Amino acid sequence: MWRNLGGFPAEHPYRSTGVEPMLGRAFDLADAGPGDAALVPASGEVRWRLTLTATCHCP
Repeated sequence: MWRNLGGFPAEHPYRSTGVEPMLGRAFDLADAGPGDAALVPASGEVRWRLTLTATCHCP
């Protein structure tokens, strides 16, 4: 998950939040140790799911 709080363009900046899948604990395979990276099957396809639940605590 990442957040862009600086925004662009400077005159009318926007803010955004992004979610991207990450397979394993290491951001870069060059830094991965044993068990830090996911194993992708021979099909080359890995699926992931994100479930969000929002609750309004409105007055």
